[in-house]
Amino acid sequence: MSLLRSSPLSRPLVSRWAVGAWLVLLATLPLGLKSYRGNSRIGLFVWDPGSKMGINYRAYHHAAELALDGKVFYDVAPPDTFDWAVYLYPPVTVIFYYPFTLLEWTTGYAILTVLSVLAAVAATALIVDYVESFGPTLGWVDIALVLAAFLLSTHAFGTIYFGNINMFLALAFVLGFWALHQGRQELAGVIIGLTALFKVFPAIIGLWFLRQRQWRAVGAAIATGIGGLLAGLALFGFDTTKYYFTDVLTGRAGSDQFVGGYPVDGTYYVTIQQPLSHYLWELWPSAPYEAVVVLAILVCIPVLAYFYRDVTTDVDRLMAIFVTLVVMLVVFTSFRWYLIFLYLPLVALLYIWREGPGRILFIAGGLIFSVTESTEGMVELLNGLPEPLDTLWYSVASAAVPPLYGLAVMVAACAWYKYRSTPGPTDRPTLVTRLRSLRES
Repeated sequence: MSLLRSSPLSRPLVSRWAVGAWLVLLATLPLGLKSYRGNSRIGLFVWDPGSKMGINYRAYHHAAELALDGKVFYDVAPPDTFDWAVYLYPPVTVIFYYPFTLLEWTTGYAILTVLSVLAAVAATALIVDYVESFGPTLGWVDIALVLAAFLLSTHAFGTIYFGNINMFLALAFVLGFWALHQGRQELAGVIIGLTALFKVFPAIIGLWFLRQRQWRAVGAAIATGIGGLLAGLALFGFDTTKYYFTDVLTGRAGSDQFVGGYPVDGTYYVTIQQPLSHYLWELWPSAPYEAVVVLAILVCIPVLAYFYRDVTTDVDRLMAIFVTLVVMLVVFTSFRWYLIFLYLPLVALLYIWREGPGRILFIAGGLIFSVTESTEGMVELLNGLPEPLDTLWYSVASAAVPPLYGLAVMVAACAWYKYRSTPGPTDRPTLVTRLRSLRES
């Protein structure tokens, strides 16, 4: 029953009791609502852009104004803001913000926020259509919880507050996988190619395209990415494009911050580079910062390979997609606001994976996933415990942020399911059994 094509009255309020899914989706809301309530600049009846509110959008707006004037738009923050509020995307992408320059930045930010809400609605509708294509019908309670997770959750607050593009990218991820599920490979490739043009790391999704032998999707994604870069070269020249690759793009990695072990008061990143950094520099004190990136990749490759080995069933494929997106985020230095990119496979698994080993563990990981307290906050939470508990807690709390632990638990739950669901040697038909079956048939 498509949400877009069905009558609202034909859809039940509650289709079935999906307690696990409800718990995970509800868990995203308390800290998100707390963030909205606790900030004096934004709320149900408050709208006061300034300082950090709308700062990402303001950087986009300012870059577009500079580009239109033929000026350098990289490494230039808007007046009276922050040094880090600069444009970080390939040259061609700045043209998307040209229409907004006809307005004051505060008005443009308000319009972008409305568009972000509409993007969340569209992503919710596509997720519902995607899930229901596997059989289950979602009620209005389910739909409301998915939409709330996009707009009010702890993972989405920063997208609305800072005015960045993550909601549109989240919609792009949903649309890309929805299109692939519908057999529209070219559309899927173009959409994922566009997201990779902005954030680079979505290029990892190409591995899933290759695993599924979706060659047209691969070709469309590559053509979109290369076409975007060439368009930027034509519009803004060689020097601007070169500067993006040599200075802007390399500066976005942030892996140099992990040298010696990532500090507890560092930037909030959801990445396995954080726990790996403590072990790497303890064993190899002179390691270059690039080593932690290589180590993170080496850790993720066998994980992906395990889930890619067998994608026979719907649940197998959803788990492979989920793990692909998890790896996409955690192998590099991702912000917590990127976690909404995981919603399509996460929601699909919550509703389609109804039984089997690991499901309860997956739900538990989903609950931890939304504890978005900082590493420093977690260290201080139980500070002063008696030894050895204090040392043990510090080791756990300082190694990674809670959402990373939640993702690790969810991936482990999926691995448990696949391990227990894989036929053992005694379960596989022998050659004699196969020959006998053929003779009897």
